[in-house]
Amino acid sequence: MGNYEEAIIDLTKFIDIEQNSKFALRYRGEAYYLMKRYKEAIIDLTKLLDIEPNNKFALRYLGEAYHLTKEAISALVKLLGIEPSDDIDESL
Repeated sequence: MGNYEEAIIDLTKFIDIEQNSKFALRYRGEAYYLMKRYKEAIIDLTKLLDIEPNNKFALRYLGEAYHLTKEAISALVKLLGIEPSDDIDESL
């Protein structure tokens, strides 16, 4: 867990400088997700989608984070609208 925490600290510093960094939002969101800090992941992934609405990574992990927090419907509906396939993992 230590590496994720360090990554979050570094990525937060980067976001403080460049608030709309797709790179930093993606990887901090992923780190939060992997640490099971789903509400924080949702915040970063939602902001990433504000910048890049069809980002498949963000849509997938946002949907999973919502699911794990029992709020999945809108993220998954959007994902299915973009990638209507059972092979979503293969496209990422």
